[in-house]
Formats: sequence, C-alpha cells, structure tokens
Amino acid sequence: MAVNEETRPNAAQWKNWNEVSGPKWVRAAAVMEQRLAPVNDLLLAHAAPRPGERVLEIGCGTGATTLLLAEAVGAAGSVLGVDISAPMLALAEARLADAKAAQARLLAADAQIHPFPAAAFDLALSRFGVMFFAEPIAAFQNIAAALKPGGRLCFAAWAGIEANPHWQAPYAIALRALGPPKPRPARSPGPLAFSDPEYVREILAASGFAAITITAAPVALAGREAAEEAALAMLFGPSGALVEEKRPDDRLRATLLGEMTAAFARFPTIPGGAPRGDIALAATVQLVTARRR
Repeated sequence: MAVNEETRPNAAQWKNWNEVSGPKWVRAAAVMEQRLAPVNDLLLAHAAPRPGERVLEIGCGTGATTLLLAEAVGAAGSVLGVDISAPMLALAEARLADAKAAQARLLAADAQIHPFPAAAFDLALSRFGVMFFAEPIAAFQNIAAALKPGGRLCFAAWAGIEANPHWQAPYAIALRALGPPKPRPARSPGPLAFSDPEYVREILAASGFAAITITAAPVALAGREAAEEAALAMLFGPSGALVEEKRPDDRLRATLLGEMTAAFARFPTIPGGAPRGDIALAATVQLVTARRR
C-alpha cells in the first residue's frame, strides 16, 4: 500500500530531511562532522557501548557515529542505524562500505512508528536525532519496547539557544534583519525542542524509562574561519531556518553574511590551531541517560 505523504506521522520532518536539511547536510558533511567530533566523544563516553552489544542508533544521519559504535561493539556486536533522510543514508551506506563495517546496517524508517523487534537491543543511542518526533512519548515508548529490560538509552540534545553562542550570535543578526519566524506551537519538533531538562524528564518517565540523568555539558565545537562559519549559519541552525523561511534577496543575504562574519571574527581562535584562523564555537549539549523499566 502506498504511503500518504501528507498524513503519515512526522510528515513535515520527512519532507524537510529529504528535500531541504538532508541535502544541505550532505553537501557540508565533512565540515559538520569535524565540528561535532567533540560531541561524539562525550556521547560515547556516557553511553559506554561494549563489545558484543546490540545497538539501535536513532537518527544516524551520514553514519559518522554509526562507525564509532560499530568499532566499539566489534565483530561480535551489531549496530542498526535508523534515519528518515534518503540523502543522508546514501552517504552513510558509502561510508560503511568503505570501512567494511559488516556489523553495522542501515534502515530507512521512522523510529517513532517502526516495528522494531521486541527487547532486542542493549543500547539505544542518538546524537541530535530525537528532537524531531511529532509525538515524542509515542516515539520513546516504541524505542523502549525495542530495548531489553534494563537496556540503556543515551542521547545528546541541544541546550537552549542562550547556552549556545555559536547559534545565538548569527540568529540575533538574522532576527533583527528579517523579523521573527512564523509562530509555532511550544516545543515543536526541532533542534531546540529538548532544551528544557524537565520536559525531557517528563517524556522519558511517561515512556517507560527510569534512572534518568540529564547533564548540561559545555563543549567547544571545532569551527572554521569566520567567513565559512557565517556561510554555514546562513544554512543551518536557528539562523539558517529563519533565512530559509524568509527568503531574503541577494542584497540582504550579502548584508547578513557580512554581519555574521564580523560576529564570528570576535570568537576566540582554537588554541594551537591552524594559521587560517579556525575558531572555537562555545556550545552546550544535554547528555541524557536512562534505562528501560
């Protein structure tokens, strides 16, 4: 039976990650993965995947974290990476093939509704992939059912924009020039949907999880030079979303790009970094752990 694209759960996110955000991410994958490498380190340290474990990765994207998980669980373990973005999964498939990571496989599916095998996984992990569910409680109930009793959940979500200057600075510039975004329901799916720890705690408790811990972790992301960061801010994050919505003309785009470049030029450079002027992007992520009851 054909899927009705307009009525299926997470329809807006399917469209976005296949037609807008997914293709943009693939084009900038090398830069974005270099930037987020410190988050990978934090996430895997918290999750502690072990040799022989079965891991479910939610929102595996282009496969960078999938490869790290495959290495951690070894040939005796397995990793199932799930995502809704066909462009990102295509790049992930190529990466896994190049790495000959036979213990990892990918699935084009929505983790909110996909019928995973019951009690099959030791660990469910996600790097910024769980904030986009239309029905988060239903999604985490589905994930919980896929975990063994006592199985672990570990994910990274963004803290609020005020704790993420790398987003706050360009967004303030875009907001001043373009005006506010269209009104959205509170806690709509998106990068900042899980910025409130108590909201996250409520969702997980209602979804069958216990032993919930939420840690705000400051991290310095690996930025590039100011002009390149400005170009990325025009595409990604809250500023990129506002630019996508407002569609400024070329003249205003050039103005925004210049102002964002100047803002990023005021960020500190990476100590001992390359002479090109790569900058450290102050950020904060929420590291969340829990166990299936």
